[in-house]
Amino acid sequence: MNEDGSLYAETCDFQKQDASCILDMYSRLLKWGDGDHVMDVGAGEGSVSLEVLLPKLPTNFKELVLADVSSKLLDFARERCDDERVNYRQMDISSRTIPDEFRQHFDHIFSFYCLNWVVGVDENKRAMKNIFDMLKPGGDILFTIISSTPIYDFWENMAKSKRWENYSNNVNNLISPYHHLNNSAETLRRPFQKTAVRNLSTTTPKRSGNIPRSPFFKMAPETRRFSCRTKFLSLVLRNH
Repeated sequence: MNEDGSLYAETCDFQKQDASCILDMYSRLLKWGDGDHVMDVGAGEGSVSLEVLLPKLPTNFKELVLADVSSKLLDFARERCDDERVNYRQMDISSRTIPDEFRQHFDHIFSFYCLNWVVGVDENKRAMKNIFDMLKPGGDILFTIISSTPIYDFWENMAKSKRWENYSNNVNNLISPYHHLNNSAETLRRPFQKTAVRNLSTTTPKRSGNIPRSPFFKMAPETRRFSCRTKFLSLVLRNH
């Protein structure tokens, strides 16, 4: 895992643009109150959380918690914001336990492009359970994942090549667990079916666009344009 916060911040323009569109699209479904507690799961170095999510929150929110498995990325995020209502918590969303103080604590839980990195089936189920356990009754969840993209096929094919197989030992850790599923939306909703959570909206748009700036694409500028159709999956859920 790369924990260079400055590199993440330099190359996340696409994620910020997309997260902004998602929030604008679904904001009408979210129920805001006075003094709400908010969490962003997989916040990384904070670009989406602080530059996109935070400005769109109601001014009377109580707390925004940036959660991520990397303490180094959270330290980078901490240096970028002096809002006393913003807190930072190192945690693995797929762990077997969650902090006791977070149980039924949050009115809103967001996650942008994090859950597709939780690749194990059991780990993914635990992540979903943990998110539900942290949500207050009446609270809502909004998250987006990359469910499928030809880039994943490209990585898998590279791993089978003798030329690249020695560099592709961890390729399965890079592939979304939803990539080869026929109905990724149903699979993603399944952990919540026996709970009080109700599905408010599901969309699976496909997009193409420009790969953001990064050292690799500066070396190989002809690859900066990607025409592959990437499938995203966005869900809005409410705990009743």
